[in-house]
Amino acid sequence: MKYYSTQRPITPGNYPKSPFKEVLNIVNFDSRMYCEEIGQEAWGYIEYKAPLHPKDAMEYELMPVPDKIIHVSFVGVDSWGHRVYKDGMGRFWKYCDPGEMPEERHDGLFRASSNDLDGEPDYPLCGDMDYRIENTGGFYGNVSQKQVCRNQE
Repeated sequence: MKYYSTQRPITPGNYPKSPFKEVLNIVNFDSRMYCEEIGQEAWGYIEYKAPLHPKDAMEYELMPVPDKIIHVSFVGVDSWGHRVYKDGMGRFWKYCDPGEMPEERHDGLFRASSNDLDGEPDYPLCGDMDYRIENTGGFYGNVSQKQVCRNQE
């Protein structure tokens, strides 16, 4: 499985090592460059024979290449100010960093507990998955968190 290093070049000591997780390849770029696979800039990538535990990838700030992509549509803002999205299966997802733009960052998407619009953020999106926000048009189609809050007041 391939993981991109978005914060620094890959050097000894800044990636997970284990006798059970064999490293197949390490590639460092000359400088940060945009990588289409993850939709952001990275310093390089490392390939493992088997997937890392999501906690290991997070601790070393490694971004996995998503195997699956879910498509979500913006449905509104919950009572805590989290942006709420709905996927094609009818599940609610929440972006928990108010003020940040989930369209750009691609992290922090959590399933809503009890699949309720006002349910608390529960389980995070799996590390091998990513999401694409579909522009459904209408009032909430492509506006920032601040604009949505202002319009609700």
